[in-house]
Amino acid sequence: LEDEHKLDASYELILYVAALLHEIGMFVSVASHHKHSLYLIINSELFGLRARDLVLIGLVARYHRRSSPKPSHEQYATLDREQRIAVAKLAAILRVADALDRSRSQRIQRLECQREDGRLLVAIPDVDDLSLEELALKEKGPLFEEIFGMPVLLRTVAS
Repeated sequence: LEDEHKLDASYELILYVAALLHEIGMFVSVASHHKHSLYLIINSELFGLRARDLVLIGLVARYHRRSSPKPSHEQYATLDREQRIAVAKLAAILRVADALDRSRSQRIQRLECQREDGRLLVAIPDVDDLSLEELALKEKGPLFEEIFGMPVLLRTVAS
């Protein structure tokens, strides 16, 4: 999705770590776990990451569900314009990824993305039924469409 997000390569690590830690807040409480994830991440010491990196990671994790980034949110308000845009884009991507693992079984091992007719087509081989993921994408896909200007569609393909 590099052609779509146009972010500096340094944001790859931010997204990767946010993807690994986005549900860490469940250890505190299932309710509002996205907010607990933000708190735990920004108050952690992760080797090799600066405090500003932790804020970005925490915010991407925080926005993996429910509300979109808003200037009224305390940590988000501290970011400059470039960082706000990056957080919104990365959160939108994380929401799609989260929807693709709704079953929490990691059954989707490979995928291919391509832009076609103003949509992002995600081709997934070796998975016959994507109904659970499609339902999750209806909930989590609107931020991606808002940020990138295109809906996400899933397709199964034979390998």
